[in-house]
Amino acid sequence: FQHREACNEYYEAVPAIVEEYMGKVNAKLGTNYQLFNYYGAPDADRVIVAMGSICDVAEEVIDYLTAQGEKVGLVKVRLYRPFRADKLLEAIPETAKKIAVLDRTKEPGAMGEPLYQDVCSIFKEIGSDIPIVGGRYGLSSKDTTPGQIVSVFENLKQDKPKNNFTIGIVDDVTHTSLPRA
Repeated sequence: FQHREACNEYYEAVPAIVEEYMGKVNAKLGTNYQLFNYYGAPDADRVIVAMGSICDVAEEVIDYLTAQGEKVGLVKVRLYRPFRADKLLEAIPETAKKIAVLDRTKEPGAMGEPLYQDVCSIFKEIGSDIPIVGGRYGLSSKDTTPGQIVSVFENLKQDKPKNNFTIGIVDDVTHTSLPRA
């Protein structure tokens, strides 16, 4: 137990080290990789938090929706665990009214998937009452389509958005799927 706790300082140091090296990569390649990168309307009211391959599809949908006047955005998670709550909060626009967290995993029996639970914990710790819902995508290598991302943003428009949803399948057993947009 003492040994487990003794290594805390090393885990806490990782985000700063990763940021330092991201800075070096950015300087060499002209990129802007951060621990959390925001993409979308600066005044977004609906925001998706996700990591991995879904972010490219989400960016295309955000371009399409913002061109139509929608206020939507995406926070791309670049470093997950150790997690920097302050950096996530900095990346989310202050105008955000609802958040959907997308995980590419299923945790049977859990109240939600890992990224979703971490985001919920962060907002609870700061006393925020922003509604946060979680969903799953891409299991069994299912592709995520632009229409499915639109469904996530449409879900966030609801007074009570569906939580613990899936996209990419039609769940005709437990009815977790969002309707296709």
